[in-house]
Amino acid sequence: MLGLAGLQDYTLLAVGIIALVTVLSIILSIPITDVVWRYAPYAYPLPRAKAVEAETLSDEDYEELKDAPVRDLVTRLEELGVEPEAARAVLDGNTAPLEIELKRRAVESVMERIVETSPEDVSELARALIAKYELEDIKAVLRARHAGEEPKHLVDAPVLLGAETWRELKEARSVPEVVDYLRGTPYDRGLEEALREYEETGSLLPLELALDRAYYEHLWDLVVSEKVDEELARLVGLEIDLYNVEVALRGAILNLDPERVLEAMAEGGWELAEWRKRELAEAEDPLEVVERLSGTSLGPYLEEAAEEYSEGRGVQVFDEALRKARYELAREIAGSDLIGAPAVVHAVYEKQREVDNVISLVNAKVADVETMLV
Repeated sequence: MLGLAGLQDYTLLAVGIIALVTVLSIILSIPITDVVWRYAPYAYPLPRAKAVEAETLSDEDYEELKDAPVRDLVTRLEELGVEPEAARAVLDGNTAPLEIELKRRAVESVMERIVETSPEDVSELARALIAKYELEDIKAVLRARHAGEEPKHLVDAPVLLGAETWRELKEARSVPEVVDYLRGTPYDRGLEEALREYEETGSLLPLELALDRAYYEHLWDLVVSEKVDEELARLVGLEIDLYNVEVALRGAILNLDPERVLEAMAEGGWELAEWRKRELAEAEDPLEVVERLSGTSLGPYLEEAAEEYSEGRGVQVFDEALRKARYELAREIAGSDLIGAPAVVHAVYEKQREVDNVISLVNAKVADVETMLV
């Protein structure tokens, strides 16, 4: 009897251990399963995004090229696959073909290797970010038609616009016709009112501000419609904040009416609440804009630029500061998730950073001035 009782005790103990192990396995498997489900959609696009980043110039490359003769820079660009004709035009002081070539390559790379291979959240945001070059093209067409000229130096790679819409827009013969072809597109916000103002004043500024605001509110719509999660929403919010600060600085420099500046600002953002946007819009000079950004993540970047501005440098120091803030803060946000959506989207920023830095390098060498890298 004692032997049987002992056997029962051992059996109960074994069953208890098995049950405990089973429960622990289930508990431990829950977070692992969550992680797998969370990151599985990015298993395919992430290596492609990392390949895009790996192909960009490194910080060491920039420092080396910064002090190199312009001919060495042209040779390096050809090694990277840039069209020889575009690269060699720099030797004659013509940087426009290279700028267009770099932007076109960036669009093609992002569309093919990130947008077309990623889940909807990453795909939509990557597409919207690289569409900045499309926005520049639309403005270039507007300016050309305003001046009665043919558009020149276009990236010619539609992103948010359909190919047929883009073809028709390029062929438009007047500013009103360009606006007409933008109806029903993501850029069709406030254009009618801006067109009326253009026809009254002859100034393109209302149309350009309307296009900018439409583009950034398209970005914010990705957050409002919950097409992107909170991690990506931080990146979108950063883009909106950067744009609204740029508008405030432009308004202060041009002495625009505060209400006009506020109207030009985009909805949404990450750090800049509505009350702060109004404060920025009411600033009377760039230094006051910077003061009102104290305590924000953009503050330190603009404060450094304000010092240079006070020492006699031009307003371009603020543009440089905003570009630097964009890439450094985007890298910081993406660094919080090394294998998820932010890590994939960060490749778009690195590609655009390369475009900005190479253009800065060649322009500085042609003009024989100091290079500003970001």
